[in-house]
Amino acid sequence: MSQCFTELASDAQRLNHNIRPIDDCACDEELLYGERVQVTEVPVLTCTGLWRIYQREAENIVAPDGVLIADPVERNQVINAAYARLWLQDSRFQWAGLAAFASKQVGCGLLHASNTVDFIGQQRDARAQLRGIRREAGLLTPGRLEEQAKALKDYKAANARNPVSALDLHLGGELTLVQQQFRHVHEMMALGNTTLFLDIFPLHVFYANRGLKEFSTCLKAREGIYGHPMFPVLWPVGQKQLKFGQYFEILLQAFQAIEEGDIARSVKHLAEHEQRHILQPTIYEDTRLIALLRSNHASFVTGFPSGVAQAIELTLANQCRSLDDGRTIGFDDNPFANLADIEQRMEFVLRAARRFDDLLSGIHRSALEESIRDIAAGTVAR
Repeated sequence: MSQCFTELASDAQRLNHNIRPIDDCACDEELLYGERVQVTEVPVLTCTGLWRIYQREAENIVAPDGVLIADPVERNQVINAAYARLWLQDSRFQWAGLAAFASKQVGCGLLHASNTVDFIGQQRDARAQLRGIRREAGLLTPGRLEEQAKALKDYKAANARNPVSALDLHLGGELTLVQQQFRHVHEMMALGNTTLFLDIFPLHVFYANRGLKEFSTCLKAREGIYGHPMFPVLWPVGQKQLKFGQYFEILLQAFQAIEEGDIARSVKHLAEHEQRHILQPTIYEDTRLIALLRSNHASFVTGFPSGVAQAIELTLANQCRSLDDGRTIGFDDNPFANLADIEQRMEFVLRAARRFDDLLSGIHRSALEESIRDIAAGTVAR
């Protein structure tokens, strides 16, 4: 297993103390209050400095060398792995273990949406190719029969892969109506996945490296690192939609619970923060996404239209498909259930958290550990 956190010089330095001996600091003459005086600038490790360090740790995962990983699926994989490594390093971070599976499930949804967009595009291209040949040469044209047969075969294969071939509309532009819908879901899922990681991963790094006392002392200082011209913060959702690094008492309560060994309570508090404070304003208040999620869920539950929708569920394994051994938790079998509703979603999340906790205490623990190790290594069966 690779190390979860980078070893940093600050790990051994004291908060609010100089990080370099005074004798090693530069001394310059400056004009101060009308007099020339000798001034020595002494760098001091502050709460703000620590938050910048740990925020950069998270950014380096999703944006190596300062460039955000462009492919949301690839970015999701490194997020999954980072959550998994958190739990493998310290099993008290049970929220992170659950998040590795939940984020993996987001990756399954990203792939489903991306594949659907591609399948629709492939069918359109194949149909255009077939029609083009027929317009140019007509049907059953001598010398073109083999070409026409291949075009027809390619179209039928593309049509079979496309789950919405009979239901889609093309109103002009690059994408069909369904492609636009799936693309929007894809973008919003990726936004929520990345924003949550950049919020919550640094909290774990700070606590793991500095302990509860300094975490408590410094938590309110975190939001102050946003907006510095020399130390920009990567925050994809934007400050207007969701203010970076806000102080919430429930965060302190979550890590206090970890310190006290009440792991279930810590998971509950972090889940509340995750859903209410981050994901709700980031993605679940988007009216277009709400409509698409509700139609997807109704489609899956009712079976109409067939083949279009993906189940809203969480599988506690390193794979996308459902399992029948108790490791798959479904959202709701009511076609009118609404994932965007915070109360319905919290019930689902907490039910998954309880199942995860129960399975860790039983015969499935070794299977869960193996799956988390696979996720940490980037191995997921799609």
